[in-house]
Amino acid sequence: MKIALITIHKVTNYGAILQAFATTKVLSRYGEVKTLDYQNKYLTSHLHLMRFKPSVKGIKMLIHDILNFQNRSRLTSKFNKFIREQFDLSVALTSEELIMGNAGYFDVYICGSDQIWNPKIISPTNTIDPIYFLTFAREGAIKISYASSMGNYSFSDIEQQELRQLLQNFHSISIREKEGKNLLDMVFPDKEIRQVVDPTLLLSRTDWLTTFQITDTPLQKPYILIYSVPRTQLIRRAITFFKEKLKLPVIAIDKMLIPMKNVDQSVRSAGPREFINLYANASFVITDSFHGTCFSVNFETPFICIPATIKANRQEGLLAALGLKDRIVYEESGFDCLSTHLDYREPREKLKKLRQDSLDYLNDAFSSLEEFK
Repeated sequence: MKIALITIHKVTNYGAILQAFATTKVLSRYGEVKTLDYQNKYLTSHLHLMRFKPSVKGIKMLIHDILNFQNRSRLTSKFNKFIREQFDLSVALTSEELIMGNAGYFDVYICGSDQIWNPKIISPTNTIDPIYFLTFAREGAIKISYASSMGNYSFSDIEQQELRQLLQNFHSISIREKEGKNLLDMVFPDKEIRQVVDPTLLLSRTDWLTTFQITDTPLQKPYILIYSVPRTQLIRRAITFFKEKLKLPVIAIDKMLIPMKNVDQSVRSAGPREFINLYANASFVITDSFHGTCFSVNFETPFICIPATIKANRQEGLLAALGLKDRIVYEESGFDCLSTHLDYREPREKLKKLRQDSLDYLNDAFSSLEEFK
Protein backbone atom coordinates (compact mmCIF):
# COMPACT_ATOMS: atom_id res chain seq x y z
CA MET A 1 0.00 0.00 0.00
CA LYS A 2 1.31 3.44 -0.96
CA ILE A 3 0.68 6.12 1.67
CA ALA A 4 1.14 9.86 1.16
CA LEU A 5 1.70 11.93 4.29
CA ILE A 6 1.54 15.68 4.57
CA THR A 7 2.66 17.25 7.81
CA ILE A 8 5.00 19.90 9.21
CA HIS A 9 8.44 18.39 8.72
CA LYS A 10 10.77 21.06 7.36
CA VAL A 11 11.42 23.32 10.34
CA THR A 12 14.03 23.62 13.09
CA ASN A 13 11.43 22.78 15.72
CA TYR A 14 12.12 19.62 17.73
CA GLY A 15 8.49 18.82 18.41
CA ALA A 16 7.45 19.22 14.78
CA ILE A 17 10.30 17.15 13.35
CA LEU A 18 9.92 14.37 15.92
CA GLN A 19 6.14 14.13 15.58
CA ALA A 20 6.63 13.81 11.82
CA PHE A 21 9.21 11.09 12.40
CA ALA A 22 6.92 9.21 14.80
CA THR A 23 4.01 9.48 12.35
CA THR A 24 6.00 7.93 9.52
CA LYS A 25 7.32 5.25 11.87
CA VAL A 26 3.82 4.15 12.86
CA LEU A 27 2.29 4.49 9.40
CA SER A 28 5.05 2.32 7.94
CA ARG A 29 3.34 -0.62 9.66
CA TYR A 30 0.58 -0.30 7.07
CA GLY A 31 2.55 0.34 3.91
CA GLU A 32 5.16 2.42 2.11
CA VAL A 33 5.08 6.00 3.43
CA LYS A 34 6.09 8.94 1.28
CA THR A 35 6.33 12.31 3.05
CA LEU A 36 5.24 14.98 0.61
CA ASP A 37 7.81 17.75 0.54
CA TYR A 38 5.29 20.57 0.41
CA GLN A 39 7.00 23.94 -0.02
CA ASN A 40 4.99 26.06 2.36
CA LYS A 41 7.37 29.03 2.26
CA TYR A 42 6.16 30.39 5.58
CA LEU A 43 7.29 27.16 7.29
CA THR A 44 10.31 26.13 5.21
CA SER A 45 11.91 29.53 5.84
CA HIS A 46 12.61 28.28 9.38
CA LEU A 47 15.33 26.06 7.89
CA HIS A 48 17.08 28.90 6.08
CA LEU A 49 20.57 29.57 7.36
CA MET A 50 19.82 33.29 7.45
CA ARG A 51 16.19 34.18 8.16
CA PHE A 52 14.76 37.52 7.12
CA LYS A 53 11.35 39.14 6.87
CA PRO A 54 10.69 42.78 5.96
CA SER A 55 9.84 43.92 9.48
CA VAL A 56 11.56 45.15 12.62
CA LYS A 57 11.33 41.65 14.07
CA GLY A 58 12.70 40.21 10.81
CA ILE A 59 15.71 42.53 10.86
CA LYS A 60 16.44 41.59 14.47
CA MET A 61 16.22 37.92 13.53
CA LEU A 62 18.68 38.39 10.66
CA ILE A 63 21.17 40.20 12.92
CA HIS A 64 20.83 37.42 15.49
CA ASP A 65 21.47 34.73 12.87
CA ILE A 66 24.55 36.55 11.60
CA LEU A 67 26.01 36.86 15.10
CA ASN A 68 25.00 33.28 15.87
CA PHE A 69 26.17 31.98 12.50
CA GLN A 70 28.30 29.07 13.71
CA ASN A 71 25.59 27.60 15.93
CA ARG A 72 22.90 28.31 13.37
CA SER A 73 24.92 26.55 10.66
CA ARG A 74 25.42 23.45 12.81
CA LEU A 75 21.76 23.39 13.80
CA THR A 76 20.34 23.62 10.28
CA SER A 77 22.89 21.10 9.05
CA LYS A 78 21.78 18.55 11.66
CA PHE A 79 18.09 19.08 10.92
CA ASN A 80 18.62 18.79 7.17
CA LYS A 81 20.65 15.62 7.66
CA PHE A 82 17.92 14.14 9.87
CA ILE A 83 15.26 14.95 7.28
CA ARG A 84 17.29 13.39 4.45
CA GLU A 85 18.05 10.23 6.41
CA GLN A 86 14.78 9.62 8.24
CA PHE A 87 12.10 10.57 5.70
CA ASP A 88 11.29 9.14 2.32
CA LEU A 89 10.64 12.52 0.74
CA SER A 90 8.92 13.28 -2.51
CA VAL A 91 10.40 15.90 -4.81
CA ALA A 92 9.84 19.46 -3.62
CA LEU A 93 6.27 20.43 -4.50
CA THR A 94 4.44 23.76 -4.51
CA SER A 95 0.71 23.93 -3.85
CA GLU A 96 0.14 24.36 -7.59
CA GLU A 97 2.20 21.28 -8.40
CA LEU A 98 0.34 19.24 -5.79
CA ILE A 99 -3.02 20.30 -7.22
CA MET A 100 -1.79 19.29 -10.69
CA GLY A 101 -1.12 15.77 -9.36
CA ASN A 102 2.67 15.92 -9.54
CA ALA A 103 3.02 13.99 -6.27
CA GLY A 104 2.09 10.78 -8.06
CA TYR A 105 -0.38 8.01 -7.28
CA PHE A 106 -1.15 6.85 -3.74
CA ASP A 107 -3.67 4.45 -2.23
CA VAL A 108 -4.17 6.55 0.91
CA TYR A 109 -3.59 10.22 1.74
CA ILE A 110 -2.98 11.23 5.36
CA CYS A 111 -2.67 14.63 6.99
CA GLY A 112 -1.37 15.22 10.49
CA SER A 113 -0.12 15.72 13.08
CA ASP A 114 0.99 19.02 14.63
CA GLN A 115 -0.85 22.32 14.14
CA ILE A 116 -1.48 21.93 10.43
CA TRP A 117 -5.05 23.18 10.91
CA ASN A 118 -4.03 26.27 12.88
CA PRO A 119 -3.96 29.21 10.42
CA LYS A 120 -1.70 31.21 12.74
CA ILE A 121 1.00 28.55 12.50
CA ILE A 122 0.99 27.75 8.78
CA SER A 123 0.21 31.11 7.19
CA PRO A 124 1.58 34.67 7.49
CA THR A 125 -1.95 35.95 6.86
CA ASN A 126 -3.71 33.63 9.35
CA THR A 127 -5.62 31.84 6.62
CA ILE A 128 -6.51 28.17 6.20
CA ASP A 129 -4.18 26.27 3.87
CA PRO A 130 -6.31 23.76 1.90
CA ILE A 131 -3.24 21.65 1.09
CA TYR A 132 -3.17 20.46 4.71
CA PHE A 133 -6.73 19.22 4.15
CA LEU A 134 -5.61 17.02 1.24
CA THR A 135 -7.42 19.02 -1.44
CA PHE A 136 -4.76 17.86 -3.90
CA ALA A 137 -5.62 14.16 -3.52
CA ARG A 138 -6.95 12.42 -6.63
CA GLU A 139 -10.73 12.30 -7.03
CA GLY A 140 -12.32 9.61 -4.90
CA ALA A 141 -9.11 9.03 -2.92
CA ILE A 142 -9.13 7.77 0.65
CA LYS A 143 -8.32 10.60 3.07
CA ILE A 144 -7.45 10.16 6.73
CA SER A 145 -6.53 12.67 9.40
CA TYR A 146 -4.33 11.63 12.31
CA ALA A 147 -4.09 13.98 15.32
CA SER A 148 -4.35 17.13 13.23
CA SER A 149 -4.36 20.12 15.54
CA MET A 150 -6.08 23.51 15.51
CA GLY A 151 -4.12 24.69 18.53
CA ASN A 152 -6.03 27.44 20.31
CA TYR A 153 -7.27 29.10 17.12
CA SER A 154 -10.86 30.41 17.15
CA PHE A 155 -12.59 29.76 13.82
CA SER A 156 -15.18 32.25 12.57
CA ASP A 157 -18.55 31.04 11.27
CA ILE A 158 -17.29 31.45 7.71
CA GLU A 159 -14.15 29.46 8.50
CA GLN A 160 -16.26 26.73 10.08
CA GLN A 161 -18.20 26.42 6.84
CA GLU A 162 -14.88 26.15 5.02
CA LEU A 163 -13.87 23.34 7.39
CA ARG A 164 -17.09 21.51 6.53
CA GLN A 165 -16.29 21.70 2.83
CA LEU A 166 -12.68 20.65 3.27
CA LEU A 167 -13.39 17.64 5.50
CA GLN A 168 -16.70 16.36 4.18
CA ASN A 169 -15.20 13.56 2.04
CA PHE A 170 -12.67 12.28 4.60
CA HIS A 171 -12.77 8.57 5.35
CA SER A 172 -11.67 9.00 8.98
CA ILE A 173 -11.03 12.12 11.06
CA SER A 174 -9.07 12.32 14.28
CA ILE A 175 -7.83 15.38 16.09
CA ARG A 176 -5.39 15.99 18.92
CA GLU A 177 -7.17 18.36 21.31
CA LYS A 178 -10.56 18.17 22.98
CA GLU A 179 -11.47 21.71 21.87
CA GLY A 180 -10.86 20.77 18.24
CA LYS A 181 -12.99 17.66 18.62
CA ASN A 182 -15.80 19.71 20.17
CA LEU A 183 -15.70 22.11 17.23
CA LEU A 184 -15.77 19.36 14.60
CA ASP A 185 -18.52 17.52 16.49
CA MET A 186 -20.58 20.68 16.02
CA VAL A 187 -19.60 21.10 12.37
CA PHE A 188 -20.21 17.40 11.63
CA PRO A 189 -22.99 16.21 14.00
CA ASP A 190 -23.41 12.97 12.02
CA LYS A 191 -19.72 12.09 11.64
CA GLU A 192 -17.52 10.36 14.22
CA ILE A 193 -14.56 12.53 15.23
CA ARG A 194 -11.93 10.76 17.31
CA GLN A 195 -9.51 12.39 19.74
CA VAL A 196 -6.06 10.75 19.70
CA VAL A 197 -2.64 11.39 21.18
CA ASP A 198 0.25 13.23 19.57
CA PRO A 199 2.37 10.87 17.42
CA THR A 200 5.38 11.27 19.72
CA LEU A 201 3.34 9.42 22.35
CA LEU A 202 2.62 6.51 20.03
CA LEU A 203 6.24 5.48 20.53
CA SER A 204 7.24 4.41 24.03
CA ARG A 205 10.40 5.53 25.81
CA THR A 206 11.97 2.20 24.83
CA ASP A 207 10.98 2.77 21.18
CA TRP A 208 12.65 6.18 21.16
CA LEU A 209 15.84 5.00 22.85
CA THR A 210 16.12 1.93 20.62
CA THR A 211 15.47 3.90 17.44
CA PHE A 212 18.21 6.42 18.21
CA GLN A 213 20.51 3.88 19.86
CA ILE A 214 20.57 5.76 23.15
CA THR A 215 21.64 3.91 26.27
CA ASP A 216 19.12 3.60 29.10
CA THR A 217 21.92 4.28 31.57
CA PRO A 218 22.58 7.95 32.49
CA LEU A 219 25.61 9.22 30.62
CA GLN A 220 26.46 12.05 32.98
CA LYS A 221 25.71 13.51 36.40
CA PRO A 222 22.09 14.45 37.23
CA TYR A 223 20.89 17.74 35.75
CA ILE A 224 17.85 19.95 35.26
CA LEU A 225 16.86 20.28 31.61
CA ILE A 226 15.34 23.49 30.28
CA TYR A 227 13.37 23.50 27.04
CA SER A 228 11.75 26.89 26.53
CA VAL A 229 10.81 28.61 23.32
CA PRO A 230 9.82 32.18 24.36
CA ARG A 231 11.99 32.29 27.53
CA THR A 232 9.39 34.07 29.67
CA GLN A 233 10.16 35.76 32.97
CA LEU A 234 8.34 32.97 34.80
CA ILE A 235 10.59 30.37 33.17
CA ARG A 236 13.64 32.36 34.25
CA ARG A 237 12.37 32.50 37.82
CA ALA A 238 11.67 28.77 37.75
CA ILE A 239 15.26 28.08 36.73
CA THR A 240 16.55 30.04 39.72
CA PHE A 241 14.07 28.41 42.11
CA PHE A 242 14.55 24.77 41.13
CA LYS A 243 18.29 25.05 40.68
CA GLU A 244 18.53 26.19 44.29
CA LYS A 245 16.01 23.59 45.50
CA LEU A 246 17.54 20.59 43.72
CA LYS A 247 21.17 21.69 43.90
CA LEU A 248 21.72 20.46 40.35
CA PRO A 249 23.40 22.00 37.30
CA VAL A 250 21.13 23.33 34.56
CA ILE A 251 21.37 22.42 30.88
CA ALA A 252 19.26 24.35 28.38
CA ILE A 253 18.29 23.37 24.86
CA ASP A 254 18.43 26.92 23.60
CA LYS A 255 19.09 28.18 20.07
CA MET A 256 19.55 31.79 21.14
CA LEU A 257 22.97 33.45 21.16
CA ILE A 258 22.70 35.00 24.63
CA PRO A 259 22.29 32.37 27.37
CA MET A 260 19.65 32.56 30.09
CA LYS A 261 20.71 33.46 33.62
CA ASN A 262 21.58 30.58 35.97
CA VAL A 263 22.08 28.13 33.10
CA ASP A 264 25.32 26.16 33.36
CA GLN A 265 25.34 24.84 29.79
CA SER A 266 23.44 26.05 26.72
CA VAL A 267 23.15 23.50 23.91
CA ARG A 268 22.60 25.78 20.93
CA SER A 269 22.92 23.38 18.02
CA ALA A 270 21.29 20.16 19.20
CA GLY A 271 19.94 17.90 16.49
CA PRO A 272 16.80 15.76 17.01
CA ARG A 273 18.83 12.80 18.32
CA GLU A 274 20.66 15.01 20.83
CA PHE A 275 17.30 16.39 21.95
CA ILE A 276 16.09 12.86 22.74
CA ASN A 277 19.35 12.05 24.50
CA LEU A 278 19.11 15.13 26.72
CA TYR A 279 15.52 14.28 27.64
CA ALA A 280 16.31 10.63 28.28
CA ASN A 281 18.96 11.49 30.87
CA ALA A 282 17.39 14.50 32.60
CA SER A 283 16.53 14.38 36.31
CA PHE A 284 13.99 17.21 36.16
CA VAL A 285 12.51 19.21 33.28
CA ILE A 286 11.31 22.81 33.11
CA THR A 287 9.42 23.52 29.90
CA ASP A 288 6.76 25.71 28.31
CA SER A 289 6.49 23.51 25.22
CA PHE A 290 3.71 21.05 24.39
CA HIS A 291 6.13 18.53 22.94
CA GLY A 292 8.54 19.22 25.79
CA THR A 293 5.69 18.14 28.06
CA CYS A 294 5.01 15.07 25.90
CA PHE A 295 8.58 13.83 26.18
CA SER A 296 8.65 14.53 29.92
CA VAL A 297 5.66 12.27 30.58
CA ASN A 298 6.70 9.68 27.99
CA PHE A 299 10.17 9.39 29.54
CA GLU A 300 8.65 9.51 33.05
CA THR A 301 10.75 12.46 34.16
CA PRO A 302 9.57 14.80 36.97
CA PHE A 303 8.73 18.15 35.38
CA ILE A 304 7.01 21.48 35.62
CA CYS A 305 5.09 22.93 32.68
CA ILE A 306 5.00 26.73 32.58
CA PRO A 307 2.92 27.78 29.56
CA ALA A 308 3.80 31.03 27.85
CA THR A 309 0.11 31.92 27.47
CA ILE A 310 -2.95 31.67 29.70
CA LYS A 311 -4.70 29.46 27.15
CA ALA A 312 -2.52 26.34 27.10
CA ASN A 313 -5.24 23.98 25.90
CA ARG A 314 -2.76 21.52 24.40
CA GLN A 315 -0.80 20.98 27.62
CA GLU A 316 -3.87 21.16 29.83
CA GLY A 317 -5.76 18.57 27.80
CA LEU A 318 -2.89 16.09 27.75
CA LEU A 319 -2.03 16.42 31.43
CA ALA A 320 -5.67 16.29 32.53
CA ALA A 321 -6.05 13.00 30.65
CA LEU A 322 -3.01 11.63 32.49
CA GLY A 323 -4.04 12.91 35.91
CA LEU A 324 -1.10 15.31 35.95
CA LYS A 325 -2.76 18.69 35.58
CA ASP A 326 -1.15 19.87 38.82
CA ARG A 327 2.18 19.94 36.94
CA ILE A 328 1.03 23.09 35.09
CA VAL A 329 1.99 26.25 36.93
CA TYR A 330 0.94 29.75 35.86
CA GLU A 331 2.29 31.75 38.81
CA GLU A 332 5.53 31.82 40.79
CA SER A 333 3.61 31.06 43.98
CA GLY A 334 2.98 27.57 42.58
CA PHE A 335 6.66 26.57 42.61
CA ASP A 336 6.67 25.74 46.32
CA CYS A 337 3.63 23.48 45.98
CA LEU A 338 5.12 21.34 43.20
CA SER A 339 6.86 18.12 44.19
CA THR A 340 10.17 17.47 42.46
CA HIS A 341 9.37 13.76 42.57
CA LEU A 342 6.62 12.14 40.52
CA ASP A 343 4.96 8.74 40.90
CA TYR A 344 4.27 7.64 37.35
CA ARG A 345 2.40 4.41 38.11
CA GLU A 346 -1.09 5.76 37.37
CA PRO A 347 -0.08 8.15 34.54
CA ARG A 348 1.84 5.27 32.90
CA GLU A 349 -1.30 3.12 32.73
CA LYS A 350 -3.41 6.01 31.48
CA LEU A 351 -0.87 6.77 28.76
CA LYS A 352 -0.78 3.12 27.72
CA LYS A 353 -4.56 3.19 27.28
CA LEU A 354 -4.51 6.47 25.35
CA ARG A 355 -1.73 5.10 23.13
CA GLN A 356 -3.64 1.89 22.45
CA ASP A 357 -6.89 3.76 21.72
CA SER A 358 -5.01 5.91 19.21
CA LEU A 359 -3.38 2.90 17.56
CA ASP A 360 -6.83 1.28 17.43
CA TYR A 361 -8.08 4.32 15.53
CA LEU A 362 -5.43 3.79 12.86
CA ASN A 363 -6.07 0.04 12.77
CA ASP A 364 -9.81 0.66 12.32
CA ALA A 365 -9.19 3.27 9.63
CA PHE A 366 -6.89 1.03 7.58
CA SER A 367 -8.86 -2.17 8.10
CA SER A 368 -12.00 -0.56 6.67
CA LEU A 369 -10.37 0.76 3.49
CA GLU A 370 -11.66 -1.97 1.20
CA GLU A 371 -15.18 -1.36 2.44
CA PHE A 372 -14.76 2.36 1.80
CA LYS A 373 -13.57 1.78 -1.76
